[in-house]
Amino acid sequence: MRNGRAQRLLRGLGLGYLHTAAAALVGLWLTPFLLHSLGSHDYGLWLLGTQVVFYLGLMDLGVVAVMPREVASASGLPASHRAQAITSLIGQTATIVVWQLPGVALVGCAVVWLLPPDWAPLRGPLGTVVLVFVLTFPLRIFTAVLQGLQDLAFVGTTQLTSWAVGTACTVAGMYLGFGLYSLTWGWIATQTLSAAMAWFRLARTFPGMLPQRLPSLTLAAMREQIGRGAWIIVSQLAQVLLSGTDILIIGKLLGPHAIVPYACTAKLITLLANQPQMFMQLALPALSELRTSASREQLFALSSTMTQAMLLASGAVFCVVLATNAAFVDWWVGDEQFGGQGLTLLLLTGMLVRHFNTTTVYTLFCFGNERRLALTTIAEGIVGITVMFFLIPPLGLYGAAIGPLAATCLVGLPNNLRGLARDQGTTPMAFLVPLGPWLTRMGIVFVAVAASLSFSPIHGLIGIVVAALAIMVAYIAIMVPLLRRPPLGPILRATIQPWADRVANLVKRRAHRPVTLGN
Repeated sequence: MRNGRAQRLLRGLGLGYLHTAAAALVGLWLTPFLLHSLGSHDYGLWLLGTQVVFYLGLMDLGVVAVMPREVASASGLPASHRAQAITSLIGQTATIVVWQLPGVALVGCAVVWLLPPDWAPLRGPLGTVVLVFVLTFPLRIFTAVLQGLQDLAFVGTTQLTSWAVGTACTVAGMYLGFGLYSLTWGWIATQTLSAAMAWFRLARTFPGMLPQRLPSLTLAAMREQIGRGAWIIVSQLAQVLLSGTDILIIGKLLGPHAIVPYACTAKLITLLANQPQMFMQLALPALSELRTSASREQLFALSSTMTQAMLLASGAVFCVVLATNAAFVDWWVGDEQFGGQGLTLLLLTGMLVRHFNTTTVYTLFCFGNERRLALTTIAEGIVGITVMFFLIPPLGLYGAAIGPLAATCLVGLPNNLRGLARDQGTTPMAFLVPLGPWLTRMGIVFVAVAASLSFSPIHGLIGIVVAALAIMVAYIAIMVPLLRRPPLGPILRATIQPWADRVANLVKRRAHRPVTLGN
């Protein structure tokens, strides 16, 4: 990637990781605080309510979800056409989203009205959230445009700031005794502030890019615009089926009280699993821009590099969490909220497989395979839900973890590998063979971690920190040969060498500076 893209990506990653670290530190205190203030039942209801809002977000038919890619592609056009293309894209998307508002409002009202009787405490807070969601529905366009323009540092700043304000509103509401409404006020503050900051940034930093008025669209133009996002929304629906429906099914089959130990056991995994995936999400606009200028071979080489980087980071998360999760949940919310080491292992295995699958998904997406991805992902989601419905009654929470894992292994990953092989003119095995050295080293670290846990269990915060650092050092040491090999090795050397030269020059200047002694 050009230096400009790389610098934007690194700044966005830095702020993203800062946001994650802050959320993790605050969450360590906030979740037990909410459990104590609300109880497991009401807190479980709120987790169910947030999943309902995710489903409402799918009603834009993918026109907002596809905007970062389309804006990034337009950014690769010649300068004489670039601004006009982006302005036209924003105007067309905004017009479609405004036309969608009545349908979103109708579905939102129906969702609140049809809540089950045992979810009655959620009706008022969820109704308020749905109302604000409908009112701010078109404003999500602003953040999507900034992502497509690769203004990733500001997007990261917006997310961090809005999260901080929303968390403060939640905590204040809890202390004032507003109960579930405190979470509502926090959610509203987060959504509205992020939209306002994104609009201000576009108006001030990219003047003239926002259209002065909404253009009128013909039916053909609207069909074309929605057509580009239709397959995206199918994929998003399938992703919700895979990653969000487990909580809904657990709540339905086992009751809201069973959601809390599942969510607490998965908390550290979810938190750390987002870090490797964040890299792919922030790199997507750059990949989409490169699609208009780079060759297919260059894009595949870049995708291979990202796959190696993703799996190296994902393996580190796997080993650290496997060793420390039981002690972490015990220290955080109590041993009674831990779902078991077997559940941890299943969730981590699912994370590892999904991270590998994610790299194939992003590569296929950049090559315009939306239809293939959508059909594959919806089939994956259906298989995952079916497996969960069959396995949760006899296996409990273990069945909820097995469902998505089985769906990815049986449907998603094989089909995506076949798609990549077709585009590259090779076989699916060609993408698996290079992973052999990494997988062998992962097996060695896994056996060592499992053996150490059987002899010396981890206890307390100090034990967690010491164990995590020791495992990270061992993991990096055993993976060093892979970090030196192509395709990742040359990129790492090119990235690290300038910093190493700066340090060396600084040391050299310090060493030759004369030392003066005071009186």
